[in-house]
Amino acid sequence: MLGFIKGIIADKGLGILTIDNNGIGYEVNVSTFCLNSVGEVGEEVKLYTYLHVREDELTLFGFADKFEKEVFSKLLLVNGVGPRMAINILSGVSAQDLSFAIATQNASVFKGIKGVGAKIRDRILLELKEKIDALSHLAEVNMNACELNQSENFAQALNVLMDWGVAKPQAQDILTKVYETSDDMETLIAKAFRELGR
Repeated sequence: MLGFIKGIIADKGLGILTIDNNGIGYEVNVSTFCLNSVGEVGEEVKLYTYLHVREDELTLFGFADKFEKEVFSKLLLVNGVGPRMAINILSGVSAQDLSFAIATQNASVFKGIKGVGAKIRDRILLELKEKIDALSHLAEVNMNACELNQSENFAQALNVLMDWGVAKPQAQDILTKVYETSDDMETLIAKAFRELGR
């Protein structure tokens, strides 16, 4: 099986990367997060891969890191979730935020993800919660990865609050209280100031 592919980005499309590997162009299906995290056309990239085999089709899926691939593989264990739905889910929510939502049973993370109804959502939360609990080291990695995903916006917002004279411990408590996975830095700062009554 193909564990990874390394080559030059020949083209970037909607959910597709074409990788030139020794003169052969591989079309790789990727999540929006993966597409945005790799380089531009002409730059080298390494993608971890999953090859989906059917009688009449070979489809290659790619991931920016092993963690996204691992979460993708977990999604495929859920009844009713195929590779295209799994990559669609990972385009709507990052692997880090999804794993954190599963660990905390937060159903709201699925809002706005096209094609994911209540039944599929509930199956994912139930079936993967058990698997994550059974792999305690994976749950720990999930939490740490989610924290890393939050860190840039969180750190920038923290600096802004401190510049406005808010003590660091208080600023951290407020930001932790109001933070949601969809928040950009500006939204996070605005919510923090509302909490402060400014």
